[in-house]
Amino acid sequence: MWNWEQGRLEYFQFDELRKLAKFGLHSNLRHATRADLADAINLPFLPDNPDYPPWRNYARLFQIAMIATPRGPSGANMTALGQLLAQDGQVTTDDYLHFLARATTDPSPALSQWDHTATLRYPLLFVLRFLLARATQGHMATKLSQIVATYAASGFVGDESQLDFLRIIGLNVSDGSHRQARESIRVLAQLSYLTAVRDRIVVSLAEEDATNLFEDLTPILGTPLRDRAEEIERRASLFESVIADGSFEFPASIVSDIDEAGFSFAEGHRVRRTHLIIERNQMIRRRFFQERPTTRCDLCQMDTHHSYPWVDQLLEVHHLLPLCSGARTSLNGTVLEDLVANCPSCHRAVHRYYDKWLSENGRLDFDDSAHARLAYEEAKHYHRKAVFC
Repeated sequence: MWNWEQGRLEYFQFDELRKLAKFGLHSNLRHATRADLADAINLPFLPDNPDYPPWRNYARLFQIAMIATPRGPSGANMTALGQLLAQDGQVTTDDYLHFLARATTDPSPALSQWDHTATLRYPLLFVLRFLLARATQGHMATKLSQIVATYAASGFVGDESQLDFLRIIGLNVSDGSHRQARESIRVLAQLSYLTAVRDRIVVSLAEEDATNLFEDLTPILGTPLRDRAEEIERRASLFESVIADGSFEFPASIVSDIDEAGFSFAEGHRVRRTHLIIERNQMIRRRFFQERPTTRCDLCQMDTHHSYPWVDQLLEVHHLLPLCSGARTSLNGTVLEDLVANCPSCHRAVHRYYDKWLSENGRLDFDDSAHARLAYEEAKHYHRKAVFC
């Protein structure tokens, strides 16, 4: 079974990794104190003990995430991928996690059992291709335990054909309760077309898009290097060329184009596309309205059921995180607190306001969740001011 960094799910949230990359770009992660990191990233980085500096307890996380590697006896090197993550609007959740799935191996150079001569397997790539193969057959939800157990039973590398994967989607397997493997799958659930629902992962893609994505997701190859840090850096250096080859547009799963949703075709097309896919993820939308039943727009306060009584649910979900960010995940599933309900007109207008705000400020995206929420609240304020003038 593959290993991961256990108990670090909140640190693997895409927004937190971006903050970590920004911090590491200007500070030596090997020398960073707990107070430094906790202040910059707003996570505890426990234990609160000077004898246990963050690098000692979190170095595996930095390396599994392909953000930083040790350099010499006391230095840390930001990888090419880490440097890109530190720049707003350059990398989306989907870009990053698709690459991580294609570049993560068992054994891993981030872990002590690395052997550059071993036959490599791609466990996270297996996870995605297994989910996609099942989705092409109408099985949209899959238990975490089934994914883990099938990986163990199949012996697959992860690059097998779709026909091979179809042969194993119904394997009678024992329970796969490996905690580290399950936690890594929850990290992948931040992808725009996935939703974590307790112990299941749900795919929200049309069959055509699931099939095409299956074929696009292939392993990152090359000759593995003996040195662990150098191998991580080699893989991370391939990010831009690998992502440039993939489109991941999902045209059969989302409606029309970016302009129809209110966004312009200005800079940042990829980050806007990721934002839209999340908002049109049908499982996320369904869960949001199941747990937060409302027919009132958060922005204009119109009760859509009162205005349009013949429509069951007119509202749309608006995602409050930066445009490049996927929905956050926790041990309980996809986090819904980052969503609000907007009527279609207000939702489109908010996207237009984002375009205006980012253009006026010379930005491709927001810094973090607080920054994105601030822009939304500004749009809300201007709308109310206009209504009452």
